[in-house]
Amino acid sequence: MRTKITCLFLFLFTCTLLYAQDISGLWVIKKVLVGGQTMTPVAKWTNIQKDGSYQSGNGWLQNAEGTWTFDKKKKLYAATETNGIKDEFGPFTVELKNNTMTWLREEEGMIVTVLLEKTDQMPKSTADRIVGLWDLLDITKDGKSTIAIQDPNNKRFIHIRWDRLYRERTAQGKRSTGYWHMHGHKPEVTLLSHNGKKIPETWKVSVSSDELKMLGVSDSNRTIEITYRRIHQFPK
Repeated sequence: MRTKITCLFLFLFTCTLLYAQDISGLWVIKKVLVGGQTMTPVAKWTNIQKDGSYQSGNGWLQNAEGTWTFDKKKKLYAATETNGIKDEFGPFTVELKNNTMTWLREEEGMIVTVLLEKTDQMPKSTADRIVGLWDLLDITKDGKSTIAIQDPNNKRFIHIRWDRLYRERTAQGKRSTGYWHMHGHKPEVTLLSHNGKKIPETWKVSVSSDELKMLGVSDSNRTIEITYRRIHQFPK
């Protein structure tokens, strides 16, 4: 009887250990520390597949794929990317606890710590949230509204497209186009007009389901804040 109980205990212990060492699944990267400094990318995730493959990306954009190995005895995780630059820093030491995982390794003399959390939903980045059609609500300069001067006939809107192009209509009813680029580590978008005479402008953005706020951070727009509301039809 004692032998059966011991065997059952060892079996359950082994199953628990193997389960605890199962790193497969969809993980979102909550924090990255490099030498004590926070360098967390926006909405970074990795999907570790049971077949030995993985995919990684930011928000809804996948930007890496490859294969992975995990040494359960040494608790070392190594990923080999098939469409990017070779990783020269070696595997991460892994610590697993419930639905969280920590990666640790040294890079150029600094300790790198990556904190991950298991999820069942792809994270949404600022770049994903900003896409859409936005109607101008207000413009302020030095804290005072200038909407009556800037857009007296309610003509202005901006269409931020998924393909990194934008189109906007001015207060005079003219159309302009350009590229938009979102910073990888902070919520800042840069608008690069197709009009060569217009200089690029960077804005700090905050976005919800129905409102977009853009605060100027370039020299040319530093005291300006623009507020848009999401719409689903082009204004006439």
